Amino acid sequence: MEKAKKIKIILGIIYFLIVLIFLWFFFSNFSMDEITSYEFIRKNRDSLLGIKESNFFFIILLFILMTVIWVLLLGFGSPVALLGGFIFGKWIGVLIVSISLTIGATCLYLFASFFLKELIEKKFEKKFSNLIQKIKKKRIFIFFYL
Repeated sequence: MEKAKKIKIILGIIYFLIVLIFLWFFFSNFSMDEITSYEFIRKNRDSLLGIKESNFFFIILLFILMTVIWVLLLGFGSPVALLGGFIFGKWIGVLIVSISLTIGATCLYLFASFFLKELIEKKFEKKFSNLIQKIKKKRIFIFFYL
Protein backbone atom coordinates (compact mmCIF):
# COMPACT_ATOMS: atom_id res chain seq x y z
CA MET A 1 0.00 0.00 0.00
CA GLU A 2 2.87 2.37 0.76
CA LYS A 3 4.33 1.79 -2.71
CA ALA A 4 1.00 2.67 -4.36
CA LYS A 5 0.86 5.88 -2.36
CA LYS A 6 4.36 6.87 -3.47
CA ILE A 7 3.48 6.14 -7.10
CA LYS A 8 0.37 8.32 -6.84
CA ILE A 9 2.36 11.17 -5.33
CA ILE A 10 5.04 10.88 -8.01
CA LEU A 11 2.41 10.85 -10.78
CA GLY A 12 0.70 13.86 -9.18
CA ILE A 13 4.00 15.76 -9.11
CA ILE A 14 4.68 14.82 -12.75
CA TYR A 15 1.20 16.06 -13.71
CA PHE A 16 1.83 19.31 -11.83
CA LEU A 17 5.17 19.78 -13.61
CA ILE A 18 3.56 19.11 -17.00
CA VAL A 19 0.92 21.73 -16.22
CA LEU A 20 3.59 24.26 -15.22
CA ILE A 21 5.65 23.60 -18.37
CA PHE A 22 2.54 23.85 -20.54
CA LEU A 23 1.52 27.13 -18.91
CA TRP A 24 5.01 28.57 -19.24
CA PHE A 25 5.25 27.57 -22.90
CA PHE A 26 1.72 28.74 -23.71
CA PHE A 27 1.88 32.11 -21.95
CA SER A 28 5.36 32.85 -23.24
CA ASN A 29 3.86 32.78 -26.75
CA PHE A 30 0.39 34.22 -26.06
CA SER A 31 -0.99 36.72 -23.56
CA MET A 32 -4.24 36.23 -21.67
CA ASP A 33 -5.77 39.11 -23.61
CA GLU A 34 -5.00 37.38 -26.90
CA ILE A 35 -6.51 34.01 -26.07
CA THR A 36 -9.68 35.44 -24.55
CA SER A 37 -10.43 38.04 -27.20
CA TYR A 38 -12.25 37.61 -30.44
CA GLU A 39 -9.78 39.97 -32.18
CA PHE A 40 -6.96 37.40 -31.98
CA ILE A 41 -9.14 34.82 -33.72
CA ARG A 42 -10.32 37.32 -36.32
CA LYS A 43 -6.74 38.33 -37.17
CA ASN A 44 -5.88 34.69 -37.89
CA ARG A 45 -9.17 34.05 -39.70
CA ASP A 46 -7.79 33.18 -43.12
CA SER A 47 -5.25 30.66 -41.88
CA LEU A 48 -7.80 28.98 -39.58
CA LEU A 49 -10.41 28.68 -42.31
CA GLY A 50 -7.80 27.47 -44.80
CA ILE A 51 -6.77 24.70 -42.45
CA LYS A 52 -10.41 23.75 -41.90
CA GLU A 53 -11.18 23.56 -45.62
CA SER A 54 -8.14 21.43 -46.41
CA ASN A 55 -9.07 18.49 -44.16
CA PHE A 56 -12.31 18.91 -42.22
CA PHE A 57 -12.51 15.57 -40.37
CA PHE A 58 -8.85 15.60 -39.39
CA ILE A 59 -9.30 19.10 -37.96
CA ILE A 60 -12.32 17.94 -35.95
CA LEU A 61 -10.35 15.06 -34.44
CA LEU A 62 -7.34 17.27 -33.79
CA PHE A 63 -9.55 19.94 -32.21
CA ILE A 64 -11.20 17.38 -29.91
CA LEU A 65 -7.81 15.97 -28.88
CA MET A 66 -6.31 19.40 -28.22
CA THR A 67 -9.41 20.50 -26.26
CA VAL A 68 -9.25 17.39 -24.09
CA ILE A 69 -5.58 18.08 -23.38
CA TRP A 70 -6.35 21.76 -22.70
CA VAL A 71 -9.07 20.94 -20.18
CA LEU A 72 -7.05 18.14 -18.61
CA LEU A 73 -4.11 20.46 -18.04
CA LEU A 74 -5.85 23.76 -17.28
CA GLY A 75 -9.41 22.89 -16.23
CA PHE A 76 -11.31 25.56 -18.19
CA GLY A 77 -12.46 25.95 -21.74
CA SER A 78 -13.43 29.55 -22.54
CA PRO A 79 -10.85 30.22 -25.26
CA VAL A 80 -11.47 26.82 -26.79
CA ALA A 81 -15.20 27.51 -26.99
CA LEU A 82 -14.57 30.78 -28.84
CA LEU A 83 -12.17 29.14 -31.24
CA GLY A 84 -14.44 26.16 -31.88
CA GLY A 85 -17.42 28.37 -32.61
CA PHE A 86 -15.36 30.47 -34.99
CA ILE A 87 -13.79 27.59 -36.89
CA PHE A 88 -16.75 25.21 -37.13
CA GLY A 89 -19.70 27.57 -37.04
CA LYS A 90 -22.54 27.93 -34.60
CA TRP A 91 -24.19 24.50 -34.52
CA ILE A 92 -21.35 22.15 -35.40
CA GLY A 93 -19.05 24.19 -33.15
CA VAL A 94 -21.40 23.83 -30.18
CA LEU A 95 -21.59 20.09 -30.71
CA ILE A 96 -17.84 19.59 -31.09
CA VAL A 97 -16.93 21.92 -28.21
CA SER A 98 -19.52 20.32 -25.91
CA ILE A 99 -18.31 16.80 -26.64
CA SER A 100 -14.63 17.67 -26.27
CA LEU A 101 -15.10 19.73 -23.08
CA THR A 102 -17.14 16.90 -21.57
CA ILE A 103 -14.47 14.34 -22.38
CA GLY A 104 -11.74 16.61 -21.00
CA ALA A 105 -13.64 17.34 -17.79
CA THR A 106 -14.34 13.65 -17.30
CA CYS A 107 -10.65 12.81 -17.74
CA LEU A 108 -9.70 15.55 -15.28
CA TYR A 109 -12.22 14.26 -12.74
CA LEU A 110 -11.00 10.68 -13.10
CA PHE A 111 -7.38 11.79 -12.74
CA ALA A 112 -8.10 13.85 -9.63
CA SER A 113 -10.30 11.17 -8.12
CA PHE A 114 -7.78 8.40 -8.67
CA PHE A 115 -4.54 10.17 -7.79
CA LEU A 116 -5.44 12.99 -5.42
CA LYS A 117 -8.56 11.89 -3.51
CA GLU A 118 -6.79 10.21 -0.58
CA LEU A 119 -4.28 13.02 -0.23
CA ILE A 120 -6.96 15.70 -0.13
CA GLU A 121 -9.18 13.71 2.24
CA LYS A 122 -6.29 13.20 4.63
CA LYS A 123 -5.24 16.85 4.41
CA PHE A 124 -8.67 18.44 4.95
CA GLU A 125 -10.59 15.78 6.90
CA LYS A 126 -10.13 17.43 10.28
CA LYS A 127 -10.87 20.95 9.06
CA PHE A 128 -14.10 20.07 7.28
CA SER A 129 -15.46 17.17 9.36
CA ASN A 130 -18.37 19.29 10.63
CA LEU A 131 -19.28 20.33 7.09
CA ILE A 132 -19.08 16.74 5.85
CA GLN A 133 -21.49 15.58 8.55
CA LYS A 134 -23.98 18.33 7.66
CA ILE A 135 -23.78 17.41 3.99
CA LYS A 136 -24.36 13.72 4.76
CA LYS A 137 -27.50 14.60 6.77
CA LYS A 138 -29.03 16.73 4.02
CA ARG A 139 -27.84 14.99 0.86
CA ILE A 140 -31.18 14.94 -0.93
CA PHE A 141 -31.91 18.61 -0.24
CA ILE A 142 -28.45 19.66 -1.44
CA PHE A 143 -28.76 17.47 -4.52
CA PHE A 144 -32.06 19.08 -5.54
CA TYR A 145 -30.79 22.53 -4.67
CA LEU A 146 -27.75 22.18 -6.88
